[in-house]
Amino acid sequence: MRKNIFIILTLLMTTAVQAQTSPSYDEIKTKIHHIAEVYQGHNLNNEQALVIVLQRLCDYYQGRMSQQKYKVIAADINMMKAKATDIEQIRKIEKALQTLQSKTDTLDIQQRILDYYQKVPQEQIYVHTDKPYYVPGDTVWFRAHLVDAVTHTPISRSRYVYVELRDQHGDTLVQRIIIKCDSDGVFANAITLPHDIKGGCYTLAAYTQWMRNFPAERFFYKQLFVIGNQPQASLEFSAGKVGLYLRETQTLVPVNSPLQIGQRKGQLLIQLNKPTDEPLSCVLYGSGNLIVADYTQGKVLRIDSQSLCPGSLRVAMVNRQTGNIIAESQTFIEGDTPQVTISGKAQSDNDPMELNIDIADAEGKPLNGKFSLSITDYNVVNPDTLQPAIDKYLGRQPTDYSLANMLTGTYPRIDYSFQTSQTISGSINSTLLKKVKRPKLMLIHPETGLRETFELGDSTRFTINGLDYPDGTTYLLEGMRRTGSPRLVQLDIDPMTFPVLHPTFNVHSNATLSEREPSTFNVPESFVKQAKEQVMYGSVDREIELPEVVKEKKRQRKENRMKIEPFKALYDNPRLNNFNSMEILLNTLGLKVGRDEDNSYKISSWTLANIGPLIYIDDVESNAEELMFLEPANIMSIEYFKHNDSRLLAYRWDGPTKGVLSVYLKPGYTGRRGKPLSMATIHQQGWKPNVEFFSPQYTDKSQKARPDHRTTLYWNPKVTTDANGKASVKFYASDISKRYLVTLEGVSNDGTIVHQQQVIE
Repeated sequence: MRKNIFIILTLLMTTAVQAQTSPSYDEIKTKIHHIAEVYQGHNLNNEQALVIVLQRLCDYYQGRMSQQKYKVIAADINMMKAKATDIEQIRKIEKALQTLQSKTDTLDIQQRILDYYQKVPQEQIYVHTDKPYYVPGDTVWFRAHLVDAVTHTPISRSRYVYVELRDQHGDTLVQRIIIKCDSDGVFANAITLPHDIKGGCYTLAAYTQWMRNFPAERFFYKQLFVIGNQPQASLEFSAGKVGLYLRETQTLVPVNSPLQIGQRKGQLLIQLNKPTDEPLSCVLYGSGNLIVADYTQGKVLRIDSQSLCPGSLRVAMVNRQTGNIIAESQTFIEGDTPQVTISGKAQSDNDPMELNIDIADAEGKPLNGKFSLSITDYNVVNPDTLQPAIDKYLGRQPTDYSLANMLTGTYPRIDYSFQTSQTISGSINSTLLKKVKRPKLMLIHPETGLRETFELGDSTRFTINGLDYPDGTTYLLEGMRRTGSPRLVQLDIDPMTFPVLHPTFNVHSNATLSEREPSTFNVPESFVKQAKEQVMYGSVDREIELPEVVKEKKRQRKENRMKIEPFKALYDNPRLNNFNSMEILLNTLGLKVGRDEDNSYKISSWTLANIGPLIYIDDVESNAEELMFLEPANIMSIEYFKHNDSRLLAYRWDGPTKGVLSVYLKPGYTGRRGKPLSMATIHQQGWKPNVEFFSPQYTDKSQKARPDHRTTLYWNPKVTTDANGKASVKFYASDISKRYLVTLEGVSNDGTIVHQQQVIE
């Protein structure tokens, strides 16, 4: 019995001492057997051993052992108590049990937080754009860096990222695109600014469907400046100086917090200046950190700063028995800056350039990852000092993790799952207001000929998962009864929904002066001219205005209702056969196609923003959705009467303010009109196919066909470092560039945030 008691005591002492360095369970067992062999046969005073156990548990224990291990220790001491006979020894054992009881009755704080992280993971997005300001018609190249909010490691649990361009207050949608991650998990694409966009400040927002489960303030927001054309009325804006008013997001740190936090000589110092008799644990979490340490009232808890991951760190004092939060505060841990070297020699006059990139952590260990890189003309593009770079944004952006919710197991309502595919949902109903029993649904993809029928069982609701389609894809759906008959069946499709955005900044808004912090940066006057030339001679996503149709012979056309000459028209069938989409056909007539807030088609004039013409198909009033469904080859004639044509007044239409678009179809073709209620044509917004940055190659300068005044000389959203942390890029200089602003941003595979910006001259 004495031998068994001795081994148990050895276990207690070894476990308590080693808990300060958190060894593995196997390491503890190995040490136990070793010590047992060394001291076997020696006399040991049980009272002295218990005193040592109490001392280790009460004074030196750092709270890094799981609650289950505490229960094992308590069970061993209970076994000692059952075998003890000496009264004083029993008293010592009971005292040890009381000490351990406070541990076994506590919440397993660390495990609860880890469980919460696993069940409610959060995402963060940072968007790197090629430059901070643009001109109308310019292309915004961007990479969305999607990371885990806790570890900052790159993730692609969500396969789609939504990017929206809105006005400065986030109220009016200018453009929305969906981008899909590539095979390497990279989200990158481009937005082409409309040629008629007004100059001013715009909001670029990015989010995933999963992020919609949390406040919209946590979406990514960035200011985007457009120089040129008529400025927005509420923003004083001109080339030469850009003004931005930023307001810091509300901090979660109480002004007079009793929890004092300081950093000195490589240590984080934590002290609670509030008298309490409660058993406390200090919880440190955020930015990849999770430490739970017992806290003794009145003392200073010291944590080695080198053991902490850099970034925003939350610190809380928690009653380890009840889970009540006594005090909470927040601090920031500065990390060592990664070692990034970008070397190369500046060239001009269309000569080739090569930049060598070397990325390592602060200790010189190579960093592997896929980073975004922009190279701009430093003479016309100044660094963006108004908005945080990726290291400041991801490091300081708080998450929506509530410690109280984590400790109590209060989980948020999850309405949106990780979007791994696209879906179409709706319901099949009866036109007689009766439930359709065991309905069927047929899905048709006209382009591929796919035809699949689904049985819905007892449900009238359906959701088609597993779809993955680019923008412009058309699906046909038909609802049927279980017999396959569509008679008296109505198919209702759920529209796509989008969140209401809440930008976390104010730009020249109605905020009080105390909320505004004005900052300005200069835009070189030469930027506008140079950027417009880039737009003129660019080759990616640019829109070319085709000349008007030259009348080679008298046109044969069907008489329109107004019997007046249209502004633009097409009548000959062979020409109409050459258009592969209605969007291109309408662009030729001087009309642009977009989408509204409900993702429905919107047709408007290039010169009259947000106002579209009245649409008539075969003299019957129609709408943009029906028009976009048509095939150009099925159109006999199409005529566009501009909004300012006073001759339209004679027909008592709203033509003078909106214009009229008149379409006549070929005989026998009726389009969508007359389509049964059991059928639906789906034109939901899909992902935008990836576009590649065009970088000219001047292998033979004599073959050069046009001027090269690029403001963005090179853009690569996926610069991949090798095992040694190295990469290289090659491009050609423009006609006039001599100095280059290089910006490298991203997150390595292990979660190290990298930002480097320098000038190559």
